[in-house]
Order: sequence, then C-alpha cells, then structure tokens
Amino acid sequence: MSALARVALRRTVYSGTRGMASVIHGRGFLMPAVLPAASTSTIAHRRSFASAPPPPQITAADQAILVHAPTPKELQALELEVDPEVFKQAKLVITERAGDQLRRISLKENNPDVALRVGVESGGCHGYQYTMNVTAKQEPDDFVFTRADTQPSKVLIDAISLNLLKGSTIDYATELIGSSFRIASNPQAKGSGCGCGVSWEANI
Repeated sequence: MSALARVALRRTVYSGTRGMASVIHGRGFLMPAVLPAASTSTIAHRRSFASAPPPPQITAADQAILVHAPTPKELQALELEVDPEVFKQAKLVITERAGDQLRRISLKENNPDVALRVGVESGGCHGYQYTMNVTAKQEPDDFVFTRADTQPSKVLIDAISLNLLKGSTIDYATELIGSSFRIASNPQAKGSGCGCGVSWEANI
C-alpha cells in the first residue's frame, strides 16, 4: 500500500479525532476537530512565513526519547498497515524552545498529559500537509516522544504519520508576526516544499 493510501486509511479510521485547520482573525490556527471532555486551550498554530526563520542549532539533548509505542498486535487490531521498520526508526528531535513551550502549556493547563499532536494528511499543493494541535488525549496508535531534560514535553505522532515524519525536528519559532510550532526539517520531505511552510512532497 502506498504512503498516500496509508494516510487516507488513517484519516478514515480516525475521522473526526485529528486536528483540522481553522482561521481566526486572519491567522491560521490548528484546532482539534472534536474537543475531548477535558480539552485544553489550543495554542499550536501554523502560518505563512514572510521569510524562513533561522534553523535551530541541534544538540544531543534535542534527541527525543520514545516513551511509548503501540505494539504490532495493537496496530493489527486497529487494521493499520504499518511498515515494521518504523519501530526501528522511531526518532524525533524536539528543540529546547519547543520543549520549553510545551512545558509552559502543560503547567498553564495544570495537566501533565497535555501534548503536541503532529500528523500528516493528504492535501495541499505538494501532496501532503502537516497538522498540529494541542491535546490531552492519546490514541491507541500513538508514538509518544519527550525531551529528557524538559518535563512535561510530550509530542504525539500516530503510526501512519510517523513513517513520513521520522527523524523530523519539532521547533517553536517566535517572530514579530507571531509564534508557532513548526517542522523545522523533515528527512522524508523532498526539497523545501511550498512557501506556506505546510504543504510538502514526500521523498519516496
């Protein structure tokens, strides 16, 4: 099954539980499609950059720790076809400023389960687009990452999306026109993608 088909399958299985884009007062915010009972204020958002922000300086401390992963049997029960290699290549980078922002959000919400959900869905001018939203709900197929030196600082990525996000860098950029979580780099993406910073083409 192609990566595009697997993304479409994930969207079908979890329709209504992943993030969706909304626009508020001219700024793009990623809002959860269905707010959980103990919902958190959605702070993660995406926007167009007039110029690309400088890339973060990555150190060994930025290498995230995988604290939870679904088992192959659990994924099979969910009828998800996932490349077995994703379990060996489940790696993520969370920059210091992204980790600090996640901790601030969690402390503000007084909820250690608050996390940034990052996903991939089909669409956009380059075939794929990123989705991000702040949530306290963990799904059965989620891989959970965190920074060892910043607690709490959780990032959730579902099993299908992880195949297209493994090795990516999650950053938090602050500029005059606004602040947001972003994918600073993605080894699975071809080129720099669209100027909007959201749509991209898979390197497969």
